[in-house]
Amino acid sequence: MKHKANNFQAMRELSFYQQAAIAATLLERMLPNYQLFAEVTKSGDPELPRHILTLIWEWLTVKKAKINFEKLAADLELIMPEVSQFDIFGVYPAVDTLTALDMMLNGIALQDSADFIDVAKISQASVARLIEYESEDQEITSEAELKKMVREHPLMQYEMECLAELIALVQPIKRFEREQRQLLQAWVKQQGLTNLGMELVAAEQT
Repeated sequence: MKHKANNFQAMRELSFYQQAAIAATLLERMLPNYQLFAEVTKSGDPELPRHILTLIWEWLTVKKAKINFEKLAADLELIMPEVSQFDIFGVYPAVDTLTALDMMLNGIALQDSADFIDVAKISQASVARLIEYESEDQEITSEAELKKMVREHPLMQYEMECLAELIALVQPIKRFEREQRQLLQAWVKQQGLTNLGMELVAAEQT
């Protein structure tokens, strides 16, 4: 897929609901990162983010759906992991997932699609953090070398390809109804991996 570097700009050129659909689809790929963390550490609530994302899809596809996004954001805040309390790397992608979900809720509440772009940026930053974490033992002598290594890493290439593919998938869609929602969720299942390259087995999508 060409022009991967221009993904964010290409996303900005879409409509409000098209950008929201891409952000919701990216969140489907991130969700298992939090769910696995919650199950392993027996903390938080692995079900709540799934419930919130399901309501986000409902908002997207049922235009008259009445959903209290302010309350959902408050509920989400209560399960945000405190990084200093956990000694495992998984806390970082867990925090990224909930931060992106909160950003999505904020974008809906304020009708601001810039927050949907931020969901895509958080997903990409989460991938970059994992690559950097896994390369700690390598001899990287400069910031430029690190950035090049992250950018060229297969997992980052895959992340950018997924976003480019999603943009192309959503571009022709003018109305989001149940069929379009199923199409996008089926695309996630077809990929079979989270944004961090973990097998997508957690959380059955509704």
